[in-house]
Amino acid sequence: MPECKLVETKWLSYAPNKAYRKGLAQYLSTVRQYDVRLWLADYRLAKVVRMVDQEWTAREWLPQFLTFSADIKRMARVQAEDVFSQMSSDSMKRKLDIGGLPFEFSEFRFYDDARSWLLSVDSSDSA
Repeated sequence: MPECKLVETKWLSYAPNKAYRKGLAQYLSTVRQYDVRLWLADYRLAKVVRMVDQEWTAREWLPQFLTFSADIKRMARVQAEDVFSQMSSDSMKRKLDIGGLPFEFSEFRFYDDARSWLLSVDSSDSA
């Protein structure tokens, strides 16, 4: 199997403003520094993202991320288990216009399903 160039991120709980933004800054650093093709974002343990941070993400962070994410082919997101976190996530997706991303994006309830979907990408696309 060729190298898949997969990055996995995992939120472990609620992230206050500074921790949340620091985490997203690390996302930017990762896509700048490495040849990322596949991204698995595990939000099972994540909690609500405050509205001010959602707005900051859409307004300031996303344009930067898109600048550096040209090589990403697919991103899978494992949904939060907490219902309030799911509602926060739905709000965030509306702000970020997920349908306009330049790569395939899909959400999953289960981690294994998300990982399988990512790794099923045609090897010629991920090389």
